[in-house]
Amino acid sequence: MASPFTRRPGLPRNGCTEIRGATRSISMMDILMLALGFGFFAVAIGYTYACERL
Repeated sequence: MASPFTRRPGLPRNGCTEIRGATRSISMMDILMLALGFGFFAVAIGYTYACERL
């Protein structure tokens, strides 16, 4: 029976159980949210110009 203090292969030595792929998906979500924010900003400016021409 393995001790609860035995280091399992693939995990960092500091005991952190963070999965390496999780940080990549979080940064991808940040990029996606920034792109959506800029997109909505551009749509708002375009809508303002369109309404001003009326």
